[in-house]
Amino acid sequence: MSTPPPREEASPRSTGRLLFLLLAALVVLVWFSASASRPLFNPDEGRYAEIPREMLVSGDWVIPRLDGLVYIEKPPLEYWATALSYRLFGLSEFSARLYSSLTALGTLLIVFFLVRALWNERAAWRAAAILVSLSLFPVIGQMLSLDASLSFYMTAALGAFLMAQSRPGRGMGWMLLAWSATALAVLTKGLEAVAIPAATLVFYTVLSRDWPLWRRLAWMSGLPLFLAIAVPWHWLAERRVPGFLQYYIVDQHFVRYLTPAADREAPWWFFGAVFLAGTLPWTVTAVRVLFGGWRTHKSAGVFDAPRFLWVWIAFTIVFFSLSDSKLVPYLLPVMPPLAILIALRPASSLRRDLVAAAVLTLLVAAALLGAHFGLARLLGTSPRAAYFLPLRGPILRIAAVLGLSAAFVLLRRDRDPTGGAVFLGAGWCLGVLLLIRAAALVAPLYSGRALAADLPPADRGVPIYSVETYDQTLPFYWRRTVDLVAYRGELNYGLRRDPKREIPTIAAFVARWRSSGRACAVMDQDLYRSLQARGVPMRELGHDGRHVLVSRR
Repeated sequence: MSTPPPREEASPRSTGRLLFLLLAALVVLVWFSASASRPLFNPDEGRYAEIPREMLVSGDWVIPRLDGLVYIEKPPLEYWATALSYRLFGLSEFSARLYSSLTALGTLLIVFFLVRALWNERAAWRAAAILVSLSLFPVIGQMLSLDASLSFYMTAALGAFLMAQSRPGRGMGWMLLAWSATALAVLTKGLEAVAIPAATLVFYTVLSRDWPLWRRLAWMSGLPLFLAIAVPWHWLAERRVPGFLQYYIVDQHFVRYLTPAADREAPWWFFGAVFLAGTLPWTVTAVRVLFGGWRTHKSAGVFDAPRFLWVWIAFTIVFFSLSDSKLVPYLLPVMPPLAILIALRPASSLRRDLVAAAVLTLLVAAALLGAHFGLARLLGTSPRAAYFLPLRGPILRIAAVLGLSAAFVLLRRDRDPTGGAVFLGAGWCLGVLLLIRAAALVAPLYSGRALAADLPPADRGVPIYSVETYDQTLPFYWRRTVDLVAYRGELNYGLRRDPKREIPTIAAFVARWRSSGRACAVMDQDLYRSLQARGVPMRELGHDGRHVLVSRR
């Protein structure tokens, strides 16, 4: 038996709704402005911009390639979408990030409409505002990576599932949508898109004793639909690259999860720290929800949406904490259900939550003011000071935005918490987006765009060697691949399949360099000085905070 969750009666007044919409429009405007304002950063943004570019150039939509080499660590859905963005809007940082940015905003819309449908409009505004202010969400949502789109499809599957179980009369259509969204999540990043929902179902039914739930999953229609969407690319990839499934499923999923092979080790408490930082300014409330959200007043056998959301959050954190491969963005799928659970807290609790969030916001603003005034002393004579000192202006503006939003919440703390949540959410999101825009000031430390511009147009067609390094943004800006020298990294699989693409040693590179005509090379500054000392003929074309670009004339 399934019953819909209780609904609140209240909705925002028309003036309040208009103000909320204006704030939402401002956030969207700044969101897309931020995505177009900074160069691509290494390594993820360069990688996930370059693979679709090469896919578009080659016309091969089955096998992804990076630097012309087979690169099948991840499925292709985001590559397809980004390549389509290039075809529609041309190659740019904006078009590279467009799909990822749209899916992040799509996640916000799913949360809003889901909560409005199952609870009420006030809770929906709170949930969306809280989600956009959970600091991990706008940061990852602005990055070109697979995590924002994965979170979008997983949230879509979760939302459709909740609708199906809470509205049993229309459950079939919603369950088919849940199966479809799960398949698209698999095509985005792999098997974790199945592992998390499946385990959540198991633990939820054990905890709630809601065994009939398994009969309401539309297996007979949903499973074939899932397979029809998810399987064809895997089958085609195995035909094109024999051994793909062994490498992709065993090495890229199980070996990466169970061993430190991916070189992404971190302490067991890593995701606890990510959770605390990533839920700012709602950290206090998030911890309360995490440790108290399992309690329920519903009878066994009755679907309990809040408890299901809690199991999703708790399992995801534990699942990734047990892995030997840990990265900050892995917790992004936790944020939408967490925002919903915070938004559903009673009004009296929410008022206290808002005060705690506002106080944390003021503390962050104070820390930023300290950074503004103390940055020069902190950096001292560091060679990187010239890049970071210009951040003082943006830091001051961010502190002002956070301080004003926190002051607004504290001044109206006894009033309806929805308005406070929306204003605090808008303030935090705008603050994070201003920080992301300001990241362009330190781009030479993390992006190859400035160095790419130092390559003369006449040299765009000559051999370009990437020596003991691989800046993943340079091929995108040069619109071409490079020749790898004494470097493998994540291109190891592709190089094993095509060893002729590799110059394995510095000695082999120097011999080829000396005998070549016009050519260019990228290397780090220590190697450049070492080769200069050996009399290797090179002329510097440019340098940034990491690499030197040289030519052979």
